[in-house]
Amino acid sequence: MTRDKKRKAAIRETQVQTGRRYTQVAREMAAATDREPKGFLLSQLLTECATVAPADVDWGYDSELAPEVFHSRLLGGAVPYGTVLELAGSLAQEGRSARLTLESMSPLEEAVVVCGNRRFQLVLTQDMVRELCQTSACRNDQPGWAFLQCSSHLPDCSGDALVSMTEEWAYSFKPDAGRDVDRLEGSAEADLLIKAATANGTYERVSKALLDSLFVAPEALDDMFWSEEETLAMQHTIERERLRLHNVARAEARRLGKVFGACVTCGGRLNTYGWDPGVPPRFCSANCVPPAPSSSPESATTERPASQRPAEEPVW
Repeated sequence: MTRDKKRKAAIRETQVQTGRRYTQVAREMAAATDREPKGFLLSQLLTECATVAPADVDWGYDSELAPEVFHSRLLGGAVPYGTVLELAGSLAQEGRSARLTLESMSPLEEAVVVCGNRRFQLVLTQDMVRELCQTSACRNDQPGWAFLQCSSHLPDCSGDALVSMTEEWAYSFKPDAGRDVDRLEGSAEADLLIKAATANGTYERVSKALLDSLFVAPEALDDMFWSEEETLAMQHTIERERLRLHNVARAEARRLGKVFGACVTCGGRLNTYGWDPGVPPRFCSANCVPPAPSSSPESATTERPASQRPAEEPVW
């Protein structure tokens, strides 16, 4: 059956089921099809970038300050050559066969494209690309390369996803600190992860992953250092950070308890002073926490390719 015959058969089936006129159903189905996002390959966008001549654009200011652009049929507007090349660099691991979807387009301002779970803002006023939070329509940046969501949407991630992000961030942050172990304490990124874990009741899993990845697992301490003094110093450093993270989490639990005011399940009073790390602060007890939905592959296992992750190495 040809595509046109399939379309007509679908229209007739809907007409029979709803009792509406054929032309009305056809018009509505055509409009719905037009609203569906159009997909294209990165290779097609790169072909445009390599073959389409520069376009003249009235920027409203000195053209010497503006980037060189071409008119992209795929994106539906003028796009800087450099922006497309930046996007290709960000998707180097996916390759030229990466499939993109245009989420939105604001001519001469920005375009947002989606590739799998990743969202990119194409800045059309300069040669620049920003990776955005993976939540649809969100314009916030990710706190770092290892983060899948912005700080506002991190609590929406599953415990598995938070642990994965925590480990990736910690392993990438360790080499930056070098041998200055004190720099590993008090990180703003660590606080964001802990607050997100507190909000969804996975504090203990995430805090353990953070401490083990950022410093060293307790069982490996004796093998890491030559002297008892160094081992003891590291133990003190880990315990200081453990206590700090616990205080960050407890303060966040109290804040969220005040925000919600009452248990979202039973309406009962929330205990803003005592804190159960395994219970999200919007519930009064574990009995009110609904069963966790089946984790989607994206929320539970989304990771950067291994080749994008920094190698794990000790800082001492």
